[in-house]
Amino acid sequence: MKKTFTQSMAWLHTWGGLLLGWLLVPIFFTGTLAVFEPELSHWMRPELHQANMHVLPAVQASTLAQARLQAVAASAPGWQIDLPDARNPALHIGWGTPRTLQREYLDPHTGAPRHVRATEGGHFFTHFHAELNAGKVGRALVCVAGLVMLAGLISGIVLHKKIFQDFFTFRPRASSQRAWLDAHTVLGVLGLPFLLMISYSGVIMLVDDYLPAATTHLYHGKSGARAEVVQNFERKPLGQPASLPALAGLTAQAEHRFGVGMLSQISVRAPGDAAATVRFSRHIHDRLGAVADHVSYDAATGALRGVQTNWNPMAYLFRALVGLHIVKFGGYPALALYFLAGLAASALLASGLVLYTIKRRKRGGQPFGAATTQIHARIEALNVAAIAGIVLASAAYLWSNRLLPASWEARAGAEVGGFFAVWALSLLHALLRPPLRAWFEQVSLAAALCGLLPLLDIATGQQPDPIAQGVDAVAVLLALALSWLAWRLRPPHAAGHAPVFLNKAAA
Repeated sequence: MKKTFTQSMAWLHTWGGLLLGWLLVPIFFTGTLAVFEPELSHWMRPELHQANMHVLPAVQASTLAQARLQAVAASAPGWQIDLPDARNPALHIGWGTPRTLQREYLDPHTGAPRHVRATEGGHFFTHFHAELNAGKVGRALVCVAGLVMLAGLISGIVLHKKIFQDFFTFRPRASSQRAWLDAHTVLGVLGLPFLLMISYSGVIMLVDDYLPAATTHLYHGKSGARAEVVQNFERKPLGQPASLPALAGLTAQAEHRFGVGMLSQISVRAPGDAAATVRFSRHIHDRLGAVADHVSYDAATGALRGVQTNWNPMAYLFRALVGLHIVKFGGYPALALYFLAGLAASALLASGLVLYTIKRRKRGGQPFGAATTQIHARIEALNVAAIAGIVLASAAYLWSNRLLPASWEARAGAEVGGFFAVWALSLLHALLRPPLRAWFEQVSLAAALCGLLPLLDIATGQQPDPIAQGVDAVAVLLALALSWLAWRLRPPHAAGHAPVFLNKAAA
């Protein structure tokens, strides 16, 4: 019975990891990049870069934003003002309904509108991470991949009874199979707490997608569940026109309540109506639970309509899991830790995929009959595309931001299309080249694209500010890691010997 159970765990670990690993590596890697979503979005909008960068105070920001909104959207059903902060110093406004929101960036000194190139920015990586850029189908696949990841972690713990002992026996210069197995074990032990946390929290965040019955029955859908937790102090419009008083005074009151520099957003409901309400949301950068305290005022009289600082314990627990996943707390030290842990998790999954091909190549035989050679070649190609290709496509996405015409209205879609085009080409390249050469060439190209990113800024006439320079610095560090990997993967004829990481048979 014990043997049967172990065999079942081995089957689950191997085939679940292989079939979903081609999705899990891109999901984890793009999620790792999404840790720095605000910084990447800022880098991809160089028109917003400031040489002498400073965060505009909320009171001044509200004054500039209100002047612009009254000029272009006085009768809009709603306004939204995203206040500047240290990670995103831009002043961003919007008007309309949540589904039809029109957006604009303002000059933080004059309040004049700024022309900013169309781009998905860093949000693309978050979007891909959450649903593979494929809507409900993509979210379903991510749900399945998350569940398989949890199962893979549990089965891995069951299979490797000496996992912690083996952690101290890493042999990078041993045979290729041994080296990859040791690397897989070390990464698994080091990253186990993070992997369990990030996988479980990710699955919980998507619980409504694969277990919607409870929410639908109890709250009549997601909107009903949100209404149960988040208090709404807005009023229905009266249909009586009225001018909106200055927001600066109410902004000062909200800052007095929550603290200077603690506001993240201002929302105005029916700004041209006598029943207009103004809502101020507190940022979540200093707390684990991703819940935004908020206060609402009557716009006409300045009277307090309500404030929410206390939350349902179960809702807060759920949002704490969300907070653990999206890491808005802890500042740059926490972001750096999550980034490194995400890279390690991606490497763990990648090492598992490569280990499978090495094992099967050494074992020999014909598990798939006459088609064995072709199937193994396809698996090798998928490994290259899922691991090296996703890094290459991500780097190409950043390059396209600088190379496409800034005034082109359709450039945001073109950037995303370029990402998928490069990713598809990486698979085609891997199918046409010997495995080892495909690995070496794609990793080398990805290293070059990352390392040359700062020079691309110079070549295109950009003047990065400290945030953009930080993105460039991380890209260079990633390039150094990729360069080391490319050197270890160099073809035998160029090095005089077979690389440690992959067999000569793959060359």
